[in-house]
Amino acid sequence: MDETLKIPIFEKLSASDKQLLSELWERRSLKEGEVLFVKGEPGSSMFVIEKGTIEISVPIGGRNEKLRISHLHEGDFFGELSLIDGRTRTATATATEDCRLLQMNRQEFISFLLERPEVAIAMMTEIADRLRQTDDLLMSLASKNVNDEMEERLSVGDRLADRIAEFGGSWAFISAFGVFLFGWMIVNTVQIWLRPFDEYPFIFLNLILSCIAAIQAPVIMMSQNRAQKKDRLKAELDYQVNLKSELMLQELHDKIDELRRVELRDIQATVQGAAALEERIKALENILKAEGGKVREG
Repeated sequence: MDETLKIPIFEKLSASDKQLLSELWERRSLKEGEVLFVKGEPGSSMFVIEKGTIEISVPIGGRNEKLRISHLHEGDFFGELSLIDGRTRTATATATEDCRLLQMNRQEFISFLLERPEVAIAMMTEIADRLRQTDDLLMSLASKNVNDEMEERLSVGDRLADRIAEFGGSWAFISAFGVFLFGWMIVNTVQIWLRPFDEYPFIFLNLILSCIAAIQAPVIMMSQNRAQKKDRLKAELDYQVNLKSELMLQELHDKIDELRRVELRDIQATVQGAAALEERIKALENILKAEGGKVREG
């Protein structure tokens, strides 16, 4: 189980602590495509990848779609949030190939942390780094430019095809080609010094035009296909932006709910305090009335 000792949160442990830690792990195997856990189910264990690859994702939409958060490989660990707080899983873990994992249950790990607070601090640092990576991912969803994305994916042939299609659909091409055609026909119609090399009905010119059309058509279709890919990419980026907005709205909704819970708790505490104060005032009034009655009797 050397993989568990290479994890940053365990590197600074003493030899005796590492020995105790290695005794807490249990081996588990997964087949390709097998789901280890899904978002929302109860969780009480942490995992370390001994062999294979695990995909971490969150479900989105209502059509079995998912947003991939990360791909974890040999030596990576995950599931630490449920291991610490014992609450539900925040993401779904799926094996993208045959995997061999090491699993640690929450009860044993909590006992281990209580005896070694430096491990708990290192774990908190690692979790903070992962939260920052998630924030960067969400921020990047809205910062992508469609043109920049397409430029990164274009090959030399794609760029050449776009240039040819752009020139072929311009007035410059129409004007130049018109001048070429009329010049060809005039030279081969009016005999000036030499015999025409392509007499009417201009068979050689028709051959040239056919060749140009045969080459230009697939080039234009290639450019149109890339335009369709660009539209699909734009739609995907728009969807990601909408997803980010939805996540941010959900986060704001959760924060507002939390503020309401705090406010209601404060109001309840104030009401209870006011009720207790009123009871004390009534008790004092009763005492004063009793004392006043004794004074009159005296």
